[in-house]
Amino acid sequence: MVLMENTDQKAAVAAATTDEMYQDAQVAVPPSLNTTTGTSEPAGRVAESVDVRLQCAAQPSDGQQQQHTVSEGTADLLDIRNQVINTLREWYVMASDSIASLLDGRVLQQPPKELWLLGKHYNIEAQAGEQSWLVNYPPEVISDFSHLVWCTYRSQYPPIDTSAFTTDAGWGCMLRAGQMLMAQALQLHHLGRDWVFNWSGSTAEDTRKRKEYIGIVKQFFDNYSPTSFFSIHRMAALGRQFEGKNVGEWFGPHGTARILRGLALQAEHEVSVYTTTDGVVYLADICEEGEFKPTLILVASMLGIDRVNPVYYPFIQASLMLPQSAGIAGGRPSSALYFAGFQGDELLYLDPHYTRPVVKECEGDGYSQADLATYCCSTPRRIPLSRLDPCMVFGYYCGTPESLADLRSRVVLLTNDGVNAIMSFDEGHSPDMEAPPAISLLARDTDMQASKESQAPQFVKLPRSPSEGSSTRSSFLSRSKSDSSEIVLESECSDEEWVTDL
Repeated sequence: MVLMENTDQKAAVAAATTDEMYQDAQVAVPPSLNTTTGTSEPAGRVAESVDVRLQCAAQPSDGQQQQHTVSEGTADLLDIRNQVINTLREWYVMASDSIASLLDGRVLQQPPKELWLLGKHYNIEAQAGEQSWLVNYPPEVISDFSHLVWCTYRSQYPPIDTSAFTTDAGWGCMLRAGQMLMAQALQLHHLGRDWVFNWSGSTAEDTRKRKEYIGIVKQFFDNYSPTSFFSIHRMAALGRQFEGKNVGEWFGPHGTARILRGLALQAEHEVSVYTTTDGVVYLADICEEGEFKPTLILVASMLGIDRVNPVYYPFIQASLMLPQSAGIAGGRPSSALYFAGFQGDELLYLDPHYTRPVVKECEGDGYSQADLATYCCSTPRRIPLSRLDPCMVFGYYCGTPESLADLRSRVVLLTNDGVNAIMSFDEGHSPDMEAPPAISLLARDTDMQASKESQAPQFVKLPRSPSEGSSTRSSFLSRSKSDSSEIVLESECSDEEWVTDL
């Protein structure tokens, strides 16, 4: 552990020093630096703090929003700095993972042959003499992994509200992990689990899927456009009201789930978001006026104190085996990650800590594959279960009542098999709640975007939390799989429970 901490400190100092050198334009960037792979969290948060500090311009004058303009030379310098920080981050992650593998004795182990990726199973045949930490994934795994929407830090976007922040580097990693949860739910909703299309294809099916994919990614663009329902701008603005945190402060998993729900309600989105922190999913609350609506269920939970309690390892793995799985937003301490699968006792993840330039908005759906290339990652990273932070949000997408019933049946079977599941189901409504307050999502329009980007509902009503007397670990329903079809989705549903940070 001492060796890893020293490595972290040295890399952080190197990142900060390098950043200062580039500010003074005293050195040239080595053109051979490879910044196309990996995850991110530069050696410690020092490099990220430097990135935030340099990206922020002066505060706007009272009552006015300064126009966001970046000269070509400044943009190039920012890109160079981000490339250096991304590369340092990649080296740091590789070094720390290698050291951890060595200390845990995994270097000498053969890699597990089974791999699960969001409910899909793969058999991995390792080559002779190949160690676990050097495993090369087959093309079908890389292709499937690269279909995930990779939401990372962005820079050079319009300032967020009145803060003048033009990047979320150093503070937005959990919000990005939450975006990836939502993005996977939208892919399941529009494209299904095993989607594939030819980007340059001219068939009707290729055209439809390409349009759907572009529409999904656009919902996470970094601006106030009416189609950017889950942009970092809207998440940060709503987080200030929900969490009382200023733009630039770090968000936790539970607050992120709460924000996603608020934005889905604001947009009257086709996919609703249901949140719970006590592990109970009230089935009657998921319907609206007696009709089922496709829903992303977010289960926020604390699975330990400093580290995840090992009794929950089987459920974390089983959760990623479910066909309804939309992934897990969690991470290592002080570093948010998005988990999409596992191999043995290691989780596969996407790291949001790489800083990429903002994607320039085009008219309609006129985006090329190259335009959206930074939303894809073909390099799976792994982290042992023992290194996880205990605070997580589990995501499950249910597009039909049958899918919801199947999810319930599978969780019940896990419980019957002795797995310490963190969620249960109740056919009724959630406990009585007080009248909800009116919550302003965006206090004002901005002058940064064109008039077409300034439209957004001003208020949304959300319920307060139920009484704190309810159990945080309700007993699981003891129905068998054959009974799952008897789930009753009652009419006149109440809103789902209010999510609060633990």
